[in-house]
Amino acid sequence: MKAIDTDPTFLRQLGETTAHAYDQAITHIEAEKKGVIPELMETLTENGPYGYTITPQVLPDGGVNLPVISTSEDIEGAYKMIRGASDLLAVNPLTEIRGTWYTFQDGISYGQRKGTDQRGANETLGLFPSATGKGITGELVWVRVPRSVLGGGDPPTGAPTDEMHLREQVFQQHDRFLQALLLADLDGVLGTIHDRAASAVRDYVEDTGTLTSLAGEEAHADYYRAFFDKFEVVSVEPLYRAAEDWYVFAEVRVTANVKRGSEAGRSVAFHTAEFHVPANDGRFIARIGHGTDLA
Repeated sequence: MKAIDTDPTFLRQLGETTAHAYDQAITHIEAEKKGVIPELMETLTENGPYGYTITPQVLPDGGVNLPVISTSEDIEGAYKMIRGASDLLAVNPLTEIRGTWYTFQDGISYGQRKGTDQRGANETLGLFPSATGKGITGELVWVRVPRSVLGGGDPPTGAPTDEMHLREQVFQQHDRFLQALLLADLDGVLGTIHDRAASAVRDYVEDTGTLTSLAGEEAHADYYRAFFDKFEVVSVEPLYRAAEDWYVFAEVRVTANVKRGSEAGRSVAFHTAEFHVPANDGRFIARIGHGTDLA
């Protein structure tokens, strides 16, 4: 008697593509631990565009800066700077989601400053997107900081303080973001994003294949206004979600109709994999991720 009759061919293909994406991420992490820059660069796909945010910054006013780099020359320079200053000793996952085109980890990164015996550990989010060939197409990271320092000022009176209800708040805020995206509700989208927020997410407005860097309310408003002008969103379906009190990660499938240009009327779909970090008032202040090609 059959109980769960999911197509075994589909399950095999799912397992194979997931294993491939995971292998690209782990190969890259192992190369980072060795610290040999030429070998590290070989863990990238042969050709870009790339999407990297490996030096996120929290500003004195509680805002965020997310520098985006997309060329192999800039990525090599960043690795020389980072691995020239410290050694990566180990990465031990606490949460791991293996997608068909990415690997996401919430883990503990252990490092040691070059030329010293000074060792340390940070809880770090890492997203490693990849394609069907060899190598990763991006490395997107965030190092955990106290939620209290993000956003500036004090949290609203009566805001939750215990971990359980903070996790609930983060999940529900993400729900509001997805619902506003579905309804093309610009004010609703902006209502989930902090005034000092920065985002590094795939650019579907210009369809560059890499990330767009958004900083502040006006930049986010311009991007989503253009997005809703270009697409009629038909459905927004979360596939995987994990919420903690300091981030939410989700893979989301978006289907839409193109509204303008030479492809007007075309039905398209894409997947995004993003993690959103809340400020002390619950709005998202750092938004980092990538996405699949329009198809």
